[in-house]
Amino acid sequence: MRRQPVPRGFDAELVAEAVAMAPGATARVCEVAVAGDEAVAAELTCGGQAEVLLQPLATIPAEWWELLGAGVGVALVTRLNEAAEQASSEVVRATAVPGDDAGRRAGELLATRRAGRDALYGEPGLVLVEAQPSAPYVVIGGGGELAAVVERQALLLGWEAVRVEAAGPAAEVIEARRDAACVVMLSHDEQFDVPTLRAALAAGVPYVGALGSRRTTARRREGLLAAGVTEAELARVHGPIGLDLGARTPAETALAICAEILGVLGARRSGALRDADGPINI
Repeated sequence: MRRQPVPRGFDAELVAEAVAMAPGATARVCEVAVAGDEAVAAELTCGGQAEVLLQPLATIPAEWWELLGAGVGVALVTRLNEAAEQASSEVVRATAVPGDDAGRRAGELLATRRAGRDALYGEPGLVLVEAQPSAPYVVIGGGGELAAVVERQALLLGWEAVRVEAAGPAAEVIEARRDAACVVMLSHDEQFDVPTLRAALAAGVPYVGALGSRRTTARRREGLLAAGVTEAELARVHGPIGLDLGARTPAETALAICAEILGVLGARRSGALRDADGPINI
């Protein structure tokens, strides 16, 4: 079993008795309730109750720990029998093709880029999904002051970021980090941005944005269509990029871009510049 220090206010012997499993069992679900003085002693803000799943470490695939250590987006799907005494766990990567409802739910949770859990009820028992997504990995196409500020803004949010200045390296980075990549194209060079955006769309990157005026956006659109990108794929491009926050300076523009990324990953809808009329002041 995973062992952690027993919180102050709990009887260690009672805890040890609670986590004991029947011979041959690979799981146990325990009800834990804390209230009053126990909650205060355990330094909790309030009391409550919960069901806790206990599993021997040997029942959890080693791949789970390896991928977590590498920072790769991954989910653990655990299937319990009806008596909740037998558990079978499997690892689902963010880039995996879902084979059932649990796999699909794992993919949905991982796509939000935020840790999450869910429970599905079916045959023969309960299925638990625990998602530990990787942090957004912002691939910034182009250089200059804005690229540097977008990178700093991403790092401030606890994300990862890299700047690339050619289509080849950009495509390699996108493919290597498909589970986490978010593409921010700042270049106006068709030889750079068209193949990079096409690669991002083909890889299924959840956020693809491109800087530019409406004229530049229209010209880029024609280039992407000529390169074989479909209308459905084009609809996924956030161009002009960013939320309509009235941004003018590079720092404000970086904020608008990262805010849009956050909203898209969280499936939230805000005022995007592509949906507004009027001039683009970036």
